[in-house]
Amino acid sequence: DIEAECQRLEDKLNGAVAEKERVEAQAAACLEKLGLAERLVNGLADEYKRWTATVKDLKDLTLKLIGNCLLASAFVGYISPFSMSFRVQLWKEG
Repeated sequence: DIEAECQRLEDKLNGAVAEKERVEAQAAACLEKLGLAERLVNGLADEYKRWTATVKDLKDLTLKLIGNCLLASAFVGYISPFSMSFRVQLWKEG
């Protein structure tokens, strides 16, 4: 009777120890996933900052595009192989 009770309690203890180890392993896995999730969120936050800055820069470049094209075409016209007198003549005829 006492031996059976001891065996029952020992089995119960072994079951509880096994359950404790299973829960501890599950908690460790959850902590590892939490660490990976934090790294991912921080990485995405950095990417958001970078993309926001890129969008701002592209908007600035879009505003300057017309002026840059005008300046480039003026420069190409200035260094063209045609002389000033020839360009004036083309301008008067056109």
